[in-house]
Amino acid sequence: MMHQFEIKESARRIANNKHWQFCVGSGQAVLALRTDYAKQLEYVRKELGIERVRFHGIFDECMEAYQGADSYLNLGRAKHFKNYNFLNIGVAYDNVLAAGMKPFVELSFMPGRLGKSRKAKSEISGINNSMPKNDSDWQDFIKAFVKFLIHRYGRDEVASWHFEVWNEPNIFVFFKGSKKDYFHLYEITVRAIKEVEPAIKVGGPSTALCAWLNDFIYFTKEKNVPLDFIATHYYPGEPLGPGLLFKYVKSMLADSVVKMGKLKNGRVLDAGRCFMNDQTENDKEMEKGLMGKQTAIARSQIGDLPFYITEWNLSATITAYSNDTRKGAAFLIKSISEMDSSVTGSSIWAFSDIFDEFMLLPDEFSGGFGLLTVSGIPKPQFHALKMMAQTGPRKYDLPVTNEEIEIAVYESDNEKQLFVFRHRMKNVNESALQYEVLFDLPSVPSTVTLKKIDEQHCNPLKLWEEMGKPELNREQAADLTARSSPVTEKTEIKFEGGKLKLHGTLGINDIHFYTISLSKDSI
Repeated sequence: MMHQFEIKESARRIANNKHWQFCVGSGQAVLALRTDYAKQLEYVRKELGIERVRFHGIFDECMEAYQGADSYLNLGRAKHFKNYNFLNIGVAYDNVLAAGMKPFVELSFMPGRLGKSRKAKSEISGINNSMPKNDSDWQDFIKAFVKFLIHRYGRDEVASWHFEVWNEPNIFVFFKGSKKDYFHLYEITVRAIKEVEPAIKVGGPSTALCAWLNDFIYFTKEKNVPLDFIATHYYPGEPLGPGLLFKYVKSMLADSVVKMGKLKNGRVLDAGRCFMNDQTENDKEMEKGLMGKQTAIARSQIGDLPFYITEWNLSATITAYSNDTRKGAAFLIKSISEMDSSVTGSSIWAFSDIFDEFMLLPDEFSGGFGLLTVSGIPKPQFHALKMMAQTGPRKYDLPVTNEEIEIAVYESDNEKQLFVFRHRMKNVNESALQYEVLFDLPSVPSTVTLKKIDEQHCNPLKLWEEMGKPELNREQAADLTARSSPVTEKTEIKFEGGKLKLHGTLGINDIHFYTISLSKDSI
């Protein structure tokens, strides 16, 4: 079967929002103190043009934001000797700014000295997920933090940042409290911030699955609580969707015990894959196009407020094999286009596998969330975004079809950019399909080039597996990066009757990216 497309010059154009360049996600704040993290962040900024980075846990115990002498030597009156210490947070933000980016400030989690339960521990890196035991003490801490930032970076710089209260308070591992508790925490936090600097932008609820939006907006209006933007998260393959219920987590744990019993032993990654189920690879294939649908629904609830999806990607399952494959790349190409008219900005989760929400795995391809591996090798998603970064300021406003093969078309004054892709939410084994595109152009283009993301191109995972899945030294990592870099192919120009004819063959989750340079006469 031949899939045919006709791109007419009369098609309506809209602005290419490039919302994905607004921000990118990361792991815990402590990672931003590492040199390899800082180098990868700078590389992402340079190559992809992403403007901000968001990470968890600036107030975690490892960042020592609230120190006490009793943490080191609990004798006599040691507990009465204490002070705030935002130095590590400052160094982390220094590294962000040195990379040419800005922090997207996630205010999390609770310093033990301020929490209702000093020893509260979540399954996620031992964070303290409790509410503050005293509102005034928490507010004093937040005000001191904002004053520290203004003193270090200047009022105008800090006022250009976004401050988001907490992370996914509707998931029990991140927040030990109710919806009402979170709304209270949000209120006392943003009032403290605005007391110090009214120009700082504040927002929430930072929920998973775009939850609580209507109730949250109603609360802020009713209580006259500052709200400058909405932030929320969405993953089509969210393993904790049903996992908001303890019942589902118990089932996952029981299944993981059985799976590990069958394996008997192995690497930590093997155990992780026993526990974390990749929802996108279940027997019943998931519907595609969910990012576009969900963000449109959320926008209808939000109204005119700035709307940021501060976490999103194919799957929230760390260790998922899919995360290292081109399925994620095809998902991004489709979703970025379909989210464009709904969101103000977005933050893909995450930029690097230097990531420790549970632990930092040493395996080069571990199914991590990153666009880059631990050694900085670009994955297919990175290459897809590099292609997206090359698109022009306008987009052809084409209908969403969810057909087996789809297209997305962009343009600048002297170029057209065309994606032809075959996205599926499951890595099924099906025959390749042919396509043909007829593209209206004012005259014969000067050049047409093609880059591919498929089994043979931009596929470092395949090359690494062929090497025997080794631990890589620097030379091997550089070689693997070079061998999996995009290849630019010159395409034969077939132009007749004002139409450029393109054709090709796509397997599941393959991407073809055409750059069509217009002749000087047609510009």
